[in-house]
Amino acid sequence: MLIVDLVESFSQHTVLVTGDTYVDRETYGSVQRLAPEAPVPVVKIERKRFVPGGAANVARSIAQLGGTALLYGHFGDDEPSRNILEALKKDQILTPPPAAGYRLPERSRIFASHQQLIQILQRPALCLQEGTPSPLKEFVEGAGQPFQSAVVYDQGYGFVNRALLDAILDAAAHHSAQVIIDGHPGHVDWYHGADLYTFNAEESLLASAKRGCRTDNLAQAGDFLRSTLAASVVITAGKSGISVFPSHGESVRIAASPVPIADRTGAGDSVTAVLALCLAAGADLKTSAELANRAAGIVVTKPGISYVEPRELLSLFHNEIRSLLLESVDVKQRLLREQLAAIENVVRTIVRIYRNGSKVYAFGNGGSAADANHFITELVGRFLIERKGLPAQSFSTNDILMTSIANDYGYENTFSRQVEAFVQPGDLVVAFSTSGRSRNVVKALQTARARQATTVGFTGDSAGEFPQLCDICIRVPSDSPPRIQESHLAVVHIICELLEKELAALEPRVKD
Repeated sequence: MLIVDLVESFSQHTVLVTGDTYVDRETYGSVQRLAPEAPVPVVKIERKRFVPGGAANVARSIAQLGGTALLYGHFGDDEPSRNILEALKKDQILTPPPAAGYRLPERSRIFASHQQLIQILQRPALCLQEGTPSPLKEFVEGAGQPFQSAVVYDQGYGFVNRALLDAILDAAAHHSAQVIIDGHPGHVDWYHGADLYTFNAEESLLASAKRGCRTDNLAQAGDFLRSTLAASVVITAGKSGISVFPSHGESVRIAASPVPIADRTGAGDSVTAVLALCLAAGADLKTSAELANRAAGIVVTKPGISYVEPRELLSLFHNEIRSLLLESVDVKQRLLREQLAAIENVVRTIVRIYRNGSKVYAFGNGGSAADANHFITELVGRFLIERKGLPAQSFSTNDILMTSIANDYGYENTFSRQVEAFVQPGDLVVAFSTSGRSRNVVKALQTARARQATTVGFTGDSAGEFPQLCDICIRVPSDSPPRIQESHLAVVHIICELLEKELAALEPRVKD
């Protein structure tokens, strides 16, 4: 599924969210001085706001992304709860009626100059006890609409208990929905039957220890948790990105977006919201996690609790495309400054090779094989000018020969064996290697030099001994395989265009 289609499909899906809900009180102001009696800033208050927190923030994040959220949580009848319920109502989030005598937990934060100065957490005066009957089934039936995924947001405040977890699993089974538990390490012994568990880095280590595996390594913790919980696990680790541990298959680490950080609060909630919507839409876990990582990268650039909109997710791809194109331009500009003489030398060398009646051979692995084949194709065929075909051969094109040599002599001999068979003194051997460390390419260059052939290499910045084996080396100033390979292709085109102009001056063009 294309990312654009995935994001646009969010509006077609409903997520049931339940768990601990609290009030975020945010105070914004400015600081001009320190207090005379203590070295603390004096904040001049400019504005305040109440923000839904916890499970309510996840539900609201889902709504802001275009999805429909059903929020089963506990709300009081005091002013903070009424403010939160009013905000949720504006986002068309269905909630149960408030309960008399219950007070939501509160988190107060003070900001100045877009920086958080202090955070104060007040636990609820009343918590639900273990075994409290859950009317979740009645709430879902009253909503009157199916849901495709469910989120349990467990902060350990008392709302999430074994009965609620069992009720969620039953409801999800009835609706064929996937269940995500944003877990609390103190309750990990309760967890079973969910499709995905999410933890932050510290929680993952504590949850592993709770289940009997003490480690300070996130990779070990993730592997252990997915095994012991028999489900996929996602671990968020701030600036270190997101680690994905699928229930089956290799783990993947997704790097955090390189953005200026204003406030990390709410990034994890956005990750959970995007994961829930993506899985509701049928996306695979890796794609879901990559998109969730992008959402976190947006949220952390904004102070206070903030939300991601679909257009922001989609515009990230525009920014990424722009960034990649600029990176490509930068590499080619550096290539121009550093490799101009080498490129000119290659053109003159090929002209000399053909004047002497010798031949050109090229080879490489994978994408470099494609570059080598493209180069040979332009020599034998034509690039821009009608002319005689030039004697050239690729050692990467004969699958039967390659597999035969690999089977009989080992893969590292696939090119050197062909060099021995075809290359004569005075011929030109052109080797393409993104890393410069491919053993079969290095050995073929060594063999070519022993046979008194001229050697030209195309590689990247960290190329090992590769450049020393080449009479001329085109070394792209980058360690990024995409930047290296696209630069190789660009240089090949330049060489072919200049070569044809040189050859046109030596002999008449072939006429139709």
